Amino acid sequence: MAGYGLEPIRQANGGTIRANNFSDGNGYRVAATAPSAFFEGDLVTYSAGNIVTDMAGASPGAVIGVFWGAEYADNSSGDVKFVRSIAAGTVAKAKFKCFVYDDPNTLFKIQADQAATAIAAADVGKNVQIVAGPTGSTVTFKSGLVADSSTKNTTNTFPLQILGSAQDDLGFTAAGTAMDIMVRINTHQHRNGATGVTGI
Repeated sequence: MAGYGLEPIRQANGGTIRANNFSDGNGYRVAATAPSAFFEGDLVTYSAGNIVTDMAGASPGAVIGVFWGAEYADNSSGDVKFVRSIAAGTVAKAKFKCFVYDDPNTLFKIQADQAATAIAAADVGKNVQIVAGPTGSTVTFKSGLVADSSTKNTTNTFPLQILGSAQDDLGFTAAGTAMDIMVRINTHQHRNGATGVTGI
């Protein structure tokens, strides 16, 4: 089962799930020449006023939200395009206008690798890192991001907090069988920044 990144499932405050495209009135932007690939479900952070994917390490720091597509004018034809992913090096006439799930109250599901050590019901409330360097799919346009089950801990700088199972039966799998878990972004720019909440 391949990873699919972070997928929004509901709001903790009962509100409407919404991907925003604004920030200080200027919108979430990617540089006109995309510095890296962006896939639906990638974690994004700020860098020099633009958003970037920051998943080379297991803990990306202060996260602004989850990338969910973009709008841009093709540099050659001028045609306006709406895309679910951006290939690295893609050139636009101006910066890409991106849609980001940026509400810190948004809850997501993500695949947990359940590799050497499995997440269990007793781990709800703990924090977890991501598997560094995910590769997205050019077929599904989805991120390859997964949670690294073996890192479950109380560490407050870990990017995701475990809220439970997101399986249909709400159960937990044993080590060796990947599963979906429900999480919130722990190190959210709009909540606590790079120092999130200590797990329990």
